[in-house]
Amino acid sequence: MITVKLKKSLFAVVGIAVSIYFLFTAPYAVSAGVTDGLKICFYTVIPSLFPFMVLSSYVVKSDVLAPVYKIILPLTRLLFRQPPCAAPVIIMSLIGGFPVGAKMTASLSESGQITKNQAQRLNMFCVNGGPAFVITAVGAFMLSSVRAGVIMYASLCISSLIIGVISSFFDDKNVSDAKVKDLSQSPLAALSSAVSDAVQSILGICAWIVIFGAFTACIEIYITNKDLFTALSCILEVTDGCALIAGKLPIAAVTAVIGFGGICVHCQIFSYVSVSGLKYSRFFAGRAVNAALSALICHLLLMIFPVELSTAANVQSVTPAAFSVSIPAFFALTAMCIIMIFDIDTKRKLW
Repeated sequence: MITVKLKKSLFAVVGIAVSIYFLFTAPYAVSAGVTDGLKICFYTVIPSLFPFMVLSSYVVKSDVLAPVYKIILPLTRLLFRQPPCAAPVIIMSLIGGFPVGAKMTASLSESGQITKNQAQRLNMFCVNGGPAFVITAVGAFMLSSVRAGVIMYASLCISSLIIGVISSFFDDKNVSDAKVKDLSQSPLAALSSAVSDAVQSILGICAWIVIFGAFTACIEIYITNKDLFTALSCILEVTDGCALIAGKLPIAAVTAVIGFGGICVHCQIFSYVSVSGLKYSRFFAGRAVNAALSALICHLLLMIFPVELSTAANVQSVTPAAFSVSIPAFFALTAMCIIMIFDIDTKRKLW
């Protein structure tokens, strides 16, 4: 126990020492990295992700979709051995970007609507890149091929769902389903609470983006080997990693980078994942498996639907957009807003 504590303390001390060294030896790089991170937050992350964060929180707190849960209960039970309230988590995780599924899972776990085991299994496959990032940012802009983006997105979705099905075999049969507590709030109270939660969440996400922006700018100075820097970028930050290898490595490799998500994304969402008690080592392993499986599926799909890439990919003009909005996301958001408007009228029942 003492040895473990010493190792943790040593890791923290080394991290602080490295940070101080970078701050004093590369202040301009740190400043540039922070500036780039803030630009990503203000121009991309906040405008596109914040509405989804509010929406997902409102769905959980108001329980507005409770009647829909009963309709899709058989499918959720059959494939994933999850309660019906987990269905919107799975759907929103596929269209809302990396943190949405983890945040919704944490909300369900904290409210007692799902067990710890169910929450852990959801966190193994409900962490996905949104269609806008995969299809538009990576496919259309970085690879100059929407077709490639669609194949990558399909590969990532199939991989996540397969992992979800596999995770069902680890269902704790000795633990009964959580007793659903009626913790739903009134529509206006749920909306107010959802906005407050979304503000806190988005600030945390932006903080991690800024920190990793500064760190990446610093290591770029000291790592002269381009291959090593590219490999580290793919592991650390998904957007920069994809931009560096797009058009240089096979499409399946780009898919693997998106499937892994990057340490920056892991840090952004692990506060939600840890609510279920899932250890980071298992979460990391799940992301690695997702990366390998999605790359394999992408390779197989490309054999059936080959893609020809342009010799000059438009990487330089890409605005990092890991959470950019998309057409499917827009229609999903619009539909949910309509439901919310009807639900606010407490004198009228939608169902």
